[in-house]
Amino acid sequence: MVSFIRDERGTMEIPLRFVVYVLITGAIIALVAIGISHIKPGMTQDTLEKQTGAMEVSLEAMQSGAARNLIDPASPGGNIRTYKIVLPQDVGYLAFGVDPDPDNDGNLTNTKDDMLTDRGNVIIYSSAAGKKKIPLDENIQIREGIFENGRWVINSGGGKQYGVVLPGNGKSEITFELVYDPITKERYTLAHFTDDLNAFINPYDPTVLPNSIRVYADPNWIPADGVTDADVIVQLKDARGRDAGKDGVEVNLTASGGILGRTNLTTVKGRARTNITSDVVGTAMITASSAGLNPGSTYLTVKQMPIILVFGQWLYSEDEELTASFSSAQDLEYSVSFKGNGTKFSVPFVGTWWANASIFIDGAKVGEEMIDSEIIFDKEFPGIALLAGNHTMKVKLRNDISLPFMGDTNLYVESVTLSG
Repeated sequence: MVSFIRDERGTMEIPLRFVVYVLITGAIIALVAIGISHIKPGMTQDTLEKQTGAMEVSLEAMQSGAARNLIDPASPGGNIRTYKIVLPQDVGYLAFGVDPDPDNDGNLTNTKDDMLTDRGNVIIYSSAAGKKKIPLDENIQIREGIFENGRWVINSGGGKQYGVVLPGNGKSEITFELVYDPITKERYTLAHFTDDLNAFINPYDPTVLPNSIRVYADPNWIPADGVTDADVIVQLKDARGRDAGKDGVEVNLTASGGILGRTNLTTVKGRARTNITSDVVGTAMITASSAGLNPGSTYLTVKQMPIILVFGQWLYSEDEELTASFSSAQDLEYSVSFKGNGTKFSVPFVGTWWANASIFIDGAKVGEEMIDSEIIFDKEFPGIALLAGNHTMKVKLRNDISLPFMGDTNLYVESVTLSG
């Protein structure tokens, strides 16, 4: 009969079972650890894909909105989006518009100037799972911004433009605004953000073939003084409207008015420039052409230099007059502006009379206006058409009224300006 008290058959089974249990538990823990190590990069990938996917859709929709003029300080703000981003711990960076590490060496600060990065329409992030590139629509051109003079503009330090790079591990917030550059005729998605990496955007792709020429003048108007000039800038474009950076393309320029600095240009990285002056009022059409390319054209407005006749004298009676001579180079329509002030004659309970000014050019009356201010101000007169040549202007006081204690209608003529 077996004694339960003295039964020793399990003394060898307990340690063996324990060892088996320990081994099984260790294997399970190892498998879990291996699984977690594979799950974490997958979770990071999934998190970033969801965030960048939503941003991709939003940035594309943003392009149909209004764009702020980068040059005009009074321009209203453009279409704007703000994104709150959560970057997991194993994310190295999240970049907009540029590849900050094109040589994949993990160093974001050693990109050489001759390396191809990206052209502004891309989102890139780097994590433990590798680098992921998300191409955006070609119309989306992301640029890093810099805050200057109370507004965000494109950061173009060193003659380059830059993308935006957010460091990994943590929460970030970034705002994009749709803007327009009237000089280059380009729309940009401008980041209200400045990083310290200077990851530059490669503005030219040497493999892109030019299809057309775009030409523009900066500024788009000049005075007709024969001295003040405007830049004439030529840019090669590919079939999709992107900058084409081809060197050595010969471009011919013509202008319907004005004098071009050069009429034959040679492109460097797809661009060339000269200047234009004019002493003839009107609109000049500038055309750029090159063999095998669609031509481009733009318009330059040439404005009449104002003719300012300075008098700085008082008229105290209707017998007095102020006279000045001037000349005009073209047959033009002029606006006439009087600058000065007057005095008044007042009768209690009856009324008040101010000095009236009359202007005559070549004996013909331009107009007569009441100068109803004792402080110098501008008064517009009717316009007048003048032929090219020499002319004479006269200014007269038309209603000299005076009585003691009642006042006196006198006229002070500071100047008269004729502008085209």
